[in-house]
Amino acid sequence: MSDRQTQPNWPRSLVVAIAIAILALALLYTLALRDTPAARAQAAGTLSMAITKQLDGSPVVTVGQYIDFTIRITNTGTISITKLPVIDNYDAQVLRFDQASPPPSSIGNGQLTWTTLPTSTLGGPLQPGQTLTIKTRFRVIGISAMTINRARIQDAIGQGGQSGGGGSDQSGGKTEGGRVVIEKGLAPGVTPQSGHPVTFTITVRNEGAADLIKVPIQDSYQAEYLLFWKAIPPPSQLAPGQVSWDDVLPQLGLTRLRPNEAITITAVFTALKALDAGAINRAGATGLRDEFQNELPAPRQAEVPITIIAGPSEAQPTATAKPKPKPHQPTPTPETPTADILTPTTIAITTTAELTATADMQVSSTPTPTILPASLPRTGTGSPNGVWLIAALALILGGALALVYRRVLL
Repeated sequence: MSDRQTQPNWPRSLVVAIAIAILALALLYTLALRDTPAARAQAAGTLSMAITKQLDGSPVVTVGQYIDFTIRITNTGTISITKLPVIDNYDAQVLRFDQASPPPSSIGNGQLTWTTLPTSTLGGPLQPGQTLTIKTRFRVIGISAMTINRARIQDAIGQGGQSGGGGSDQSGGKTEGGRVVIEKGLAPGVTPQSGHPVTFTITVRNEGAADLIKVPIQDSYQAEYLLFWKAIPPPSQLAPGQVSWDDVLPQLGLTRLRPNEAITITAVFTALKALDAGAINRAGATGLRDEFQNELPAPRQAEVPITIIAGPSEAQPTATAKPKPKPHQPTPTPETPTADILTPTTIAITTTAELTATADMQVSSTPTPTILPASLPRTGTGSPNGVWLIAALALILGGALALVYRRVLL
């Protein structure tokens, strides 16, 4: 054997060594990748969950009302969840926290936090497909038209130490102010009459869910027909045509008007003149405030159409009198006069056929026992007896003239 054959082939050995090193590094790198959390999670399963939140009831609520929310968290992955922090955010100016089941671990300004789930409720991990439920109750204290509540999962941890997952959901609708109803009416059984008192009653009723702590009342009227006299309780301000109470509650010895409660005010006016069915008196409320210092919408004004009849002191229109029919009276029978008898006039006949009155008409106040003529003499047209005398005289004169004329002819 020669020296050349006994010397090692070092280039070939170097190549083999490098190849072995590369294979070793690749093997180590592969093992390192398999040991990462993602690789471990991929090998063990997936961490996934879903969260929903729902307002129980109508999406429109009123101030003072209690509202309930339901939060549901479902394990939608393939591994168990051992730690499930949940955060519930809400608008503290609109909602006030009341209670929750399970109770939260901490309560902050507008935030509820649960850090012991699911062990505190389930006694162990949240298994795949299992659902965890949280119930919360709030009271509405403000008015808003925006979403008022939102729940979210902070960072869940799986049974194998996996972390991640999450999600959020929100619920809530419009919140409205309380409702106040104002009514006005006349005292029963009395008809308004000019010159007499007219009594009105004003009723304010709280139909909301929150206490009212300020109740201003305004009562307006037409001064042409009504004159304010007095009220119970007395008003705070008086002005022509308006009576007002800045806050009627203290005057009635109250600090608040609770839901479904009502108060009544009595106002007395004097009717000034007659009115045929008109609305001359209206009551309203502006500036109402509830226990959360929300200003409530003004209720619709209440008015009372009334009729005022004319009183004794008010001038009445003159009515046209209708003549009453006279009862039928029988025609009286003529009686013989017993007084004021007329004395007949003596008439003398002259040759000129003129009638000369020789005596005037006289009136006697004493009854005369003599026989009365059959009829009273006519005045201005002559007497019937005088006419016959004239006719007889004319015949005599005509006969005398005829005799004279005959003698002359003979």
